[in-house]
Amino acid sequence: HSSAAPSLHVEIPSFKTVMMSASEVKATCSLRTVFDAKVTWLMDGKLPSRDQVNKVTNTTHLISTLTVSLNQWKQLKLLNCKAEHHCFSSTEETKNVSRPAVTAPSVEIRRSLPDLLKGNSTVLECDITQLSSSDLYVTFQANSVDISDKQYVDLPEDPGLHSVSRRFTVPPSHWKKDTSFTCKVNQGFSSNFESNSTGKIFVDPSVELLLVPSKESGPQRLVCSGWGFDPQIKWFSESQQRSPSTNDISMGADGRVAVTSQLHIPQTEWKTGKGFTCKVSDKSLNKSVRRDISLCSAYSSAAPSIHVEIPSFKTLMMSTSEVKATCLVRTVFDAKVTWLMDGTVSPSNTVSRDTNTTHLISTLTVSLNQWKQLKLLNCKAEHRCFSSAEKTVKVAGPAVTAPSVEIRRSLPDLLKGNSAVLECDITQLSSSDLYVTFQANSVDISDKQYVDLPEDPGLHSVSRRFTVPPSHWKKDTSFTCKVNQGFSSNFESNSTGKLFVDPSVELLLVPSKESGPQRLVCSGWGFDPQIKWFSESQQRSPSTNDISMGADGRVAVTSQLHIPQTEWKTGKGFTCKVSDKSLNKTVEKEISLCSVTPASSQIVGVYVQGPPLQELQSQGQVTVTCLLVGPSLNDFSITWKVGGIKYSLNVHTEPPVSHSNGTESLRSFLNVSAEDWHAYKQVSCEGKHRCSNQGYEDHIIKSRDLYPPTVKIIQPTASELSTSDVLTLICLVSGFFPSNIIVYWEENGQRLPSTRYTNSPAWKYTGSSTYSMSSRLNASKTEDKQSTYSCVVRHESSETLLESTIKDVFATEPYSEPSATLLQGSGELVCLVFGFSPASINITWFDDTKELLDYNTSEPHRGPNGKFSIQSHLRLSQINWLPGAVLTCRVTHANTTQSLKIAKPDILEDCLFLDDIMHADVSQDIDVENWYMAFTFLLFFLISIIYGVLATVIKV
Repeated sequence: HSSAAPSLHVEIPSFKTVMMSASEVKATCSLRTVFDAKVTWLMDGKLPSRDQVNKVTNTTHLISTLTVSLNQWKQLKLLNCKAEHHCFSSTEETKNVSRPAVTAPSVEIRRSLPDLLKGNSTVLECDITQLSSSDLYVTFQANSVDISDKQYVDLPEDPGLHSVSRRFTVPPSHWKKDTSFTCKVNQGFSSNFESNSTGKIFVDPSVELLLVPSKESGPQRLVCSGWGFDPQIKWFSESQQRSPSTNDISMGADGRVAVTSQLHIPQTEWKTGKGFTCKVSDKSLNKSVRRDISLCSAYSSAAPSIHVEIPSFKTLMMSTSEVKATCLVRTVFDAKVTWLMDGTVSPSNTVSRDTNTTHLISTLTVSLNQWKQLKLLNCKAEHRCFSSAEKTVKVAGPAVTAPSVEIRRSLPDLLKGNSAVLECDITQLSSSDLYVTFQANSVDISDKQYVDLPEDPGLHSVSRRFTVPPSHWKKDTSFTCKVNQGFSSNFESNSTGKLFVDPSVELLLVPSKESGPQRLVCSGWGFDPQIKWFSESQQRSPSTNDISMGADGRVAVTSQLHIPQTEWKTGKGFTCKVSDKSLNKTVEKEISLCSVTPASSQIVGVYVQGPPLQELQSQGQVTVTCLLVGPSLNDFSITWKVGGIKYSLNVHTEPPVSHSNGTESLRSFLNVSAEDWHAYKQVSCEGKHRCSNQGYEDHIIKSRDLYPPTVKIIQPTASELSTSDVLTLICLVSGFFPSNIIVYWEENGQRLPSTRYTNSPAWKYTGSSTYSMSSRLNASKTEDKQSTYSCVVRHESSETLLESTIKDVFATEPYSEPSATLLQGSGELVCLVFGFSPASINITWFDDTKELLDYNTSEPHRGPNGKFSIQSHLRLSQINWLPGAVLTCRVTHANTTQSLKIAKPDILEDCLFLDDIMHADVSQDIDVENWYMAFTFLLFFLISIIYGVLATVIKV
């Protein structure tokens, strides 16, 4: 025998065998040899037990069988069979029992459409892709419970991925509405993968029946669609089955089937209104549904919409014989259309008919005269498939109310260069059609402009425009617009008046600040005025331009020209030219500084003042001042003359000063040699406006007649001394000439600052040739009680200073007891009190029963001796003074009280003068010496009154 190694084959149990085994499996090692070789098994490198191995032989092979428990086999990885004999080389084979790692496959379940088309409606397919080379089996589930046997698959041991498909017919016991299906892949001993669910595929059938839009010349097409598990479509008409024209079937991803069938019906049969039925049945589930359709059911049974179109107002007005109205019925039915004119059916020969895919169109032809008389027009549509419908139109418009019609020129068009455009504004219009025309002098010059108004309940507004042709650009032409509403009503607007007027111009000067430019304003009026500025034949550019239009249609233009002050003050002329190119007319006006300066503004007040007193002692030069008062003094020139000769040197002029009353003042100073001044040469100052030939002059010359002043300080009154802590001392300076004077105050020989006192200007009384002035000084009692105040005056009439002095203004006054007397006058009693000090005193009046109030007491007056006097007047007109009644004047001063009494009859000899003195009562008769004292007091009293009045006038 051959010594070559025999062939050896190891056969292991299949995956199906292993999965169907209950406890153990067998592996076989077949050795092709005649030798009684030794066979050895290795399980993962280990020898099995002897009782696991069984050995048999035949004429060609030695067969060794290894029995392994099922659990042990599932754990096994490598199985080795080795044959040995001394007559051949040993041989062996190793099997890899464990499978490679399992990767997740893709598992999908679906219904089988090919089987469905063959009549097998419940066949499911499980498609498995991306499978690794591992044996597997497939099962089908209903609601996750296996309903099929295991379908084993032996995959080839190729390195790539595999795909397989398995099918299963669902038994009728699982044809239930609530059942969904899956398939599961069990790969190897432990891996399994489940598909998606089919969803519930056993559903009742459903149906939808639709009408397909079809051409009038072709058949009417119906489309029936059915859905369900295994739907079938049949057509019927009046219980007779009809053969469909087309059938289609498809299956969705959810496993449900859709079938579609078309039925083609001749139009003649369809329009009879016959009904057609689509029946969808599922024999698998023993279910059926149906839908019916007919001409009437295919479309809405609601009444169709009707629209009646009547001819427009414009069409009627332009028609010569007849007009047409149209009724549009939105329907696919061949409806009957009837016209009613004011309730009467229109003859058939006046009606025409047409149709399209969506509408039925009926046209009514009516004569023009008949239409104008028509009030109501009715269109009615009828068909057995819908309720009858109709539409009534009110042909006669509503009662026309008078609208508001206004005509005006169009300012926006004017700004665009179209100057002759008119606008007609019509408001408060009722809903009645109209046309508008424009007239020139009441004659139509425009075409009819038609307006279609909406039929709203409210009032309307419209506007129409018209460009006036040049042939009507005439001065005597006015324009209107007319509204023709309905067939007979017309309304005319107001007239524009005469628009085409010659231009006019006005040129004004605008008040301007000295620092800014001079502004000129030119205004032009007319039909289409245009403004241009010129200066010395050169055109100037304006700073601003404005345009407006009045209610009369005339245009106003305004333009401003800004001129530098330096150029304006040269007196240069500026022209504003207003032209109207439409009318070929021009007007102009010119302006300059002198043309706008009124004569009153060319007048100036000139006042010359001599040298200050301080300079009169100078041997060099003295200063003469010229004061100009008037408006716009920068427009004036100043000319100085000394002795008739012009002076331009040694002149200094200050800028003008503005005042609240609108005037200005300006001072010019001329330094004149002291020799010329003292030589009595006349110094003159002339002010002249640049636009005037007339000058205004004032002059001065050193005065030859000098009058020295009188200086007097007016004594303060007792009331001022007693009631106020601040006393005003008045220095009266009078009787001096010329008016130049210096007045100041000294306190205890020291000159006071000018802030302490106030000097008035010098004045001259009417008819007097000399001047007077006053100075007021405020002195405080709290600061000064024993000071000496002097009023010092310097005047060119005297080489020395003149002064008046007052001492001890606030000094304490010595006590002096008052003397009193009682006098009777006409209708009054007078109580005279004199010779008392200090000034504080109180006087009261009494009758027998009460205090009297109707009296007037003067202020205490200080006499030259420093003592005071006072008087009190009691009016008798308000007192019931009976005979025997006594009136009393009570005088209270310091610690002394006096009572003077008088009784009626009011004879002086019967008066008793009674002095009641505190701590002592004294009563004495009045003798001749008392009378002398009384008359002396009256004389001094009258003098004091006159002096007091004079002092009051000077203070004021």
